[in-house]
Amino acid sequence: MRICFIDPPGITKGLNVGLGYLASSLVREGHIVKVIDLNNNTRNIDERLNKIRNFDMIGISIKSSTAQSASHISEIIGRKDLVCGGVHVTIDGYNFLVKNLNFKVCVIGEGEETLVKLAETMEGDVSFRDIEGVIYRDKGEIIVNPRRRPIVDLDSLPFPNYEVFDSFDGTIVHYPLITSRGCPYSCIYCCVGEISGRRWRARTPKNVIKELEYAKSKYGSRDFGILDDNFTQDIKRAKKFCELLIDDKITMSWSCPNGIRADRLDEELATLMKESGCKSVSIGIESLDEFVFDNIKKGEKLDDIIQAINILKKHKIRVEGFFIIGIPGDNLQKTKLSIELSKKLHLDEAVWNLFVPYPGTRAWRWVNEETRILRQWTEGFHFGPKIKSVFETDEFSEKERIHAFKVANIKCKGYFMLIDPERSLLVNAFNMIKIIFKHDLRNFTLHVWYALRNFRKVWGAHKNGFHL
Repeated sequence: MRICFIDPPGITKGLNVGLGYLASSLVREGHIVKVIDLNNNTRNIDERLNKIRNFDMIGISIKSSTAQSASHISEIIGRKDLVCGGVHVTIDGYNFLVKNLNFKVCVIGEGEETLVKLAETMEGDVSFRDIEGVIYRDKGEIIVNPRRRPIVDLDSLPFPNYEVFDSFDGTIVHYPLITSRGCPYSCIYCCVGEISGRRWRARTPKNVIKELEYAKSKYGSRDFGILDDNFTQDIKRAKKFCELLIDDKITMSWSCPNGIRADRLDEELATLMKESGCKSVSIGIESLDEFVFDNIKKGEKLDDIIQAINILKKHKIRVEGFFIIGIPGDNLQKTKLSIELSKKLHLDEAVWNLFVPYPGTRAWRWVNEETRILRQWTEGFHFGPKIKSVFETDEFSEKERIHAFKVANIKCKGYFMLIDPERSLLVNAFNMIKIIFKHDLRNFTLHVWYALRNFRKVWGAHKNGFHL
């Protein structure tokens, strides 16, 4: 079967690891797979899409931020039997099918096993009713099948195949790596449990090392980023992985851009991380106001956050802090307090996002029951020039939320969170000056000096978008 996947253009750049896994799983079963990577290469879109119109199956990977462009792509293709998958349709697939008539099937959750079954079914021209993990159209109705259980033995999956991506040029310098799936915690704003399950499942360290050896020899990879939601959940496993990196002389620098939990780190692990090549780690802080932090139900304390940051800084590992503006209990004053307190942590970078509620989370229920909803959740943006709030409260209006987002990222020099990659550097510079004048005029000279000293970084953010 000839199968094509499409990754729509988005703000967050980088190879789609999920599509890499789907491709390798289908190739192993004898299918021919191609990936149109519009996220990393937006040239000649119509021409590239025209070449795949006659494929037996065409699927589009969809994040909430790319749902609109995915719909546009489906119109260009002009077929009514498209398949979709990804984070967005996993949490809201039924409504997506209702609104997008060009799609026939949604693949929910982990798709490796589901897509193999789906391909077999489409080849046999039989009903989808017995396939777990799909939502599909049938004679005008939308049928929601039971979910497929998450894959337990992750070592059984073949390594992601990136050679079928039309953006692949023979090398992957910065290699994306997933070593585990799922998360057992219950943070009220997070949809990871809905997407990949609450049961944490991990690959063995030896299996991960084999993939890195393959990446070095096959793709010339020099560093890697661990994209797990919970890489250090099993601290002993994380230590074993670091020890193997050292013993096997992998000699690749690495980072954890998606973050690790502060309470799943100790001195020994930090020492091993540094020795094995770890350069940078992100920590989900969310808020430094104790009342707001406690509302999140992360299962850890602010003292854990501070201790983890101090440990990482002690070992000279770069630390990036993630913050969320507008979660339950938050307001403008508390956000400003968090901004000031964040400076005392001496983070190498502080990234501030606007809270967008996801269906299925506890925060989603709170938003629907206790706030004024301003627009559909799909119209909200966490960051970027099109920043929008989905809701507001008496304590924290939409205007205040947008103001807080801009102030936080300007004061913490997170300019890339405000950059519009679709507009010129000159236009972005002009808009940034206006924001600085409005929200932090007192430090205008310092902002200009910082931007000039870090021009390559700012230019890279403008040219490539937010990169993971």
